[in-house]
Amino acid sequence: MRTPSALLFIVLTLATDASAESIRVATYNLNWGNRRGDQVLDAIRTADPDLVCFQETTVQSERFLREHLVATYPHFHSVGHDGRYAGERFAFASKTELSDLKFTPPSAGLFGFYSAQLNRSGKAVHLVNVHLTPFQINRGSGLRDAMKALSTTEKKHVLEIERIVETIDSDQPTIVLGDFNSISTFEAPKLLAEKGLVDAYAANHDEADTHPTWSWPTQPLPLLLRIDYIFHSRHFRSIDSKIIHREGSDHSLVVAELEFASPERKPESSN
Repeated sequence: MRTPSALLFIVLTLATDASAESIRVATYNLNWGNRRGDQVLDAIRTADPDLVCFQETTVQSERFLREHLVATYPHFHSVGHDGRYAGERFAFASKTELSDLKFTPPSAGLFGFYSAQLNRSGKAVHLVNVHLTPFQINRGSGLRDAMKALSTTEKKHVLEIERIVETIDSDQPTIVLGDFNSISTFEAPKLLAEKGLVDAYAANHDEADTHPTWSWPTQPLPLLLRIDYIFHSRHFRSIDSKIIHREGSDHSLVVAELEFASPERKPESSN
């Protein structure tokens, strides 16, 4: 029989380990035309993540972020493609050092993706910062053109996600997060779910798709959709996730608290 003091020691040890064995991550598409840096900073300070993955940064916004986040996020890295698109750049802002930073140029889509490795509690976490091809249609187009454009976008998303999946090691803790330009029932989120990755926000909220992360001022009502996600491998358990709305960007910041857990084993074959 354990003594009360021994039990207290175990409880305190478990509490300490639980605190050390979690990571708080966020994704934030800033909208390349965003001029509300104060709102961006307020969203980040409210979320207080260990790491932020940005999409649609610009050289100017990156300079602003470096300057204002350096005290809390001294490790800032940004990258882009070849300047063809205003919203093509990515950035990481991290409280701790990142390694193995790699930009993969676009093959099927417009933007490519940005990956890195973060070491947490002795574990190497693979991070993939995602910005999938947006839905594009000419002004004044009809329903048939819209459906054709949607089908084309979905095909591109499949190719983009398949390229990302090729870089994922199922034995390594992995987080894939960013702007998917896709609702949860479409191909890109579905493919990650089929690969065993978990939608952190949906894991914490019923009817997750009724909580939009993106808005666009269409008439007569604005278009509101959940298209920004944090997916994680089963090396984690999602214990909290929030959407933080601020002005300036058409996207909201999405943050998730992920606790390390033993990955689920696949059933052994009976053959």
